[in-house]
Amino acid sequence: MKVLITGASSAIARLVAGALSPKYELVGVDPRPSPSQSHFPGTFIVADYHSRKLDEIFKEHTFDAVLHLGRIRESQKYSPQYRFQMNVVGTGKLLELCKASQVKNLVVLSTYHVYGAHKLNPLQLTEDSPLRASQSFPELADAVELDHAATTFMWKHREVRTTILRPVNVVGKHVRNTICSLLRSGICPKVFGFDPLMQFMDEKDLARALILALENPVSGIFNVAGEGVVALSHAIRHAQALAVPIPPLITASFVRLLSEFTSVGFPPYLMEYFKYPTVVNDDPFRKTFGYQPKVKTIQSLANLGPITERKIVPLRSPDDSV
Repeated sequence: MKVLITGASSAIARLVAGALSPKYELVGVDPRPSPSQSHFPGTFIVADYHSRKLDEIFKEHTFDAVLHLGRIRESQKYSPQYRFQMNVVGTGKLLELCKASQVKNLVVLSTYHVYGAHKLNPLQLTEDSPLRASQSFPELADAVELDHAATTFMWKHREVRTTILRPVNVVGKHVRNTICSLLRSGICPKVFGFDPLMQFMDEKDLARALILALENPVSGIFNVAGEGVVALSHAIRHAQALAVPIPPLITASFVRLLSEFTSVGFPPYLMEYFKYPTVVNDDPFRKTFGYQPKVKTIQSLANLGPITERKIVPLRSPDDSV
């Protein structure tokens, strides 16, 4: 089986690729070059997802499955125009190529952020909950549109078994997202009067979830989370970081200062997730795929440490013990 992996330079993609490479032929695509510390175990191609080069890749290779892990995050300091081109236009192009090339299985990595953080959120968000993120924060519009595009494709083209995953906060030694960067920095904002319940999942658990979805194709939308929930204050403490109290009225100013004077790209919408609980129910994914997280949330947070630049040690299989 030949598998295309977008976002192939990311830590998650490299964990997945390391586990899949003994069994499958892999082609990785990313607009960024492959990190020098970690060789991609297959053919690696630098290309934008909306470019003609993607057409050429599909002409040269016949893919049985596609893992779309290439969403450009808001915290990566790309322009809104570039994110739109990659996340919306690029995803649309990829979906059309999957249909035209008769790809059998497609896994799309979305995010739980599409639900939005809102004071009226239910105790647990299900896959049927409305996607309200873009109502308050336009910078999440491309993430919501990517999710909508994949969902529409799933219902319209049943011949392609399409699985859409919405994971919670991903943490790990190799992950460079905003929440990990904040906790590694040793300080983390906490809004006065708010201490929301949060969910985290280890990078290895997300890699296992993606592999389960690839190897046991079932069309559908699935939340996916780690073990349990934890209050933000406890998460900060377990990561050996210091909570910095922020009055609610100056959160916007604090976000601007944090983004301008530190290396942490802090998107404004994230402060809402530091105020209101956004807890997902992932029972359908667990029941459908037999998924169980193997890394405890407290362990994942405690082991964050400095970013690991060395070569990623791949999983041996979805059931590889930690």
